[in-house]
Amino acid sequence: MKTVIQVHKEGKYYVAVDLLTNVADQGLTEKSAVKNLKKGLEGHYRVLLELAAKQKHKTSFLDIGVERYVKASRSAS
Repeated sequence: MKTVIQVHKEGKYYVAVDLLTNVADQGLTEKSAVKNLKKGLEGHYRVLLELAAKQKHKTSFLDIGVERYVKASRSAS
C-alpha cells in the first residue's frame, strides 16, 4: 500500500504525517519519524480491518495510482 506523507521539523523533532488518515508520528531524524509513522499506520489499519470484520460486510482492497499527480504538482511549484 502506498500513501502520501509530509515530513517537517518541529523543534528538535521531525514529524511525519500521513495526509490520507492524519496519523502522525515523530522522531529525532527524518528516517526515524517515517519509521515510527509506518508502525503507527500498520496499527491503525490493523484496527480498522478488525472493526470491519466484525461488521460482516465485504472488505476488499482498491489499488489506485496517484503518483503522476504528485510528480505533476512538484513540477508546477
